[in-house]
Amino acid sequence: MWRRRIRVLNIELQWLKRDLIRRWRLDTPIGVMGILLLLSAVLLFVVIGGGFAYIFRSFVPWVSGPRVGEVYWYSLAFGIKASFLFLLFVGSLITFCLLKLSERR
Repeated sequence: MWRRRIRVLNIELQWLKRDLIRRWRLDTPIGVMGILLLLSAVLLFVVIGGGFAYIFRSFVPWVSGPRVGEVYWYSLAFGIKASFLFLLFVGSLITFCLLKLSERR
């Protein structure tokens, strides 16, 4: 009985996956780039928001002593993360636009 239910559930999940792929056109390069664009934009916003929050929390009581080094290295890591995600976002945006413009109608 459990095997039959699991098999029916497996079949339903396969059809759901197929419907989602067709509805959102995930089987095309444009669909994949759209998801990558959306994912990179969300990650960029999260990194920028977290970075600003951390830096603001660090500078509310004036930074002094050993915390200066901590803020420096966090700022450096934040810059690297934000620039990498920004490059990923811009690259996926350009690729998405080029794929949309060269799409056959």
